[in-house]
Amino acid sequence: MQNIKKYRAFLFLLSGVCTLLHTKTNDIILGQTAALSGNLGLYGRTIKNGINAYFEYINNSGGINGKKIYLESLDDKGDPEQAINNIKILQKKGIDIFIGCTGVRSIERMLPLIQEKKIAMLFPWAGDEKFRNPQLIFMINGLGYLKPQLEAIVTELTQKRKINRIAIFHADDDFSTQATQDLMVLLKKEKITPLVTTSYNRLTVDITQAAQKIIETNPKIVISLGTSMPTVDLINYLWSHGYYGINFIGIDSTLFVNSILKSRNTPFTFTSAVPDPTSSQIPLAQEYRKQLDRFAPEESYNILSFSYFLSAAIIVKAIKECSDHISKENVITAIEQFKNTSCDGISLSFDPSTRHIFGTEISIIKG
Repeated sequence: MQNIKKYRAFLFLLSGVCTLLHTKTNDIILGQTAALSGNLGLYGRTIKNGINAYFEYINNSGGINGKKIYLESLDDKGDPEQAINNIKILQKKGIDIFIGCTGVRSIERMLPLIQEKKIAMLFPWAGDEKFRNPQLIFMINGLGYLKPQLEAIVTELTQKRKINRIAIFHADDDFSTQATQDLMVLLKKEKITPLVTTSYNRLTVDITQAAQKIIETNPKIVISLGTSMPTVDLINYLWSHGYYGINFIGIDSTLFVNSILKSRNTPFTFTSAVPDPTSSQIPLAQEYRKQLDRFAPEESYNILSFSYFLSAAIIVKAIKECSDHISKENVITAIEQFKNTSCDGISLSFDPSTRHIFGTEISIIKG
């Protein structure tokens, strides 16, 4: 019996050594559940491409301390229940650091896992005030921080363009509705009341009634607080009814409008939490163009994939700080230490009050 106990103890110690050796030689794998198909599939695939382009760049450059880094992505089609199922599938594979997950409702379903510190949620594509809770210490926010974008829009319209005939077009979800209320407060400070505030149903994406209300007021510019396709539908509707003189400006989620309507030369402008990747000469933007051409040559340069190229760069930078002690706790801690830190031309400063590390310096990108 004594010999059996000694043998079992030996096996236990051996297994520990093998696990340690396995960990040291293992690849680094992060997880993602996102809408890779359906109405928002374009956004999910673009996010995935941006992350993978940077990871491939790192892997082709020797990896991180000899280890390669990969992203394992699962399609949830924008369904929160499928998203949580995907998280559980990836958890069973030992993945507990996630990047580029999409959808406010999906991230809401994951909040218990984040609060219980079972997963680290890095740079989700989901903007909601509840995600900027300083107590969510296992979350680092990415895009969707609208306050600086709305401030930039108001400054652009009131101080630079001197426009006061404004309409607001938004989705009927909580995020866009709250953004509309915040925007109206900012406009009120400039003594401007929108001519009309109207919404579209985010499920049916029917913009007809909203477009008719906008036509009735004939604004000089429409501010779009939605996504690209409803905005495109609105522009097409207005143009088909002869309203060619209306200009348009949107937030970062309208980034694909110009590429969809490029043949029309639409006067569309949008805000961005990163510099224009098509023209910026900072080192990160130059590397982004080079790597996107290699990894996803079918995709045009855009702020969404560039933002997640940057997000992946931040994570790699944090993992390097962890040395051989890579864990979700250590990665989070490393990111929290970035203060006025340069990432190939972009300044990073972690803000514990909002759990953001970039996104307050806004660019206005014109089509």
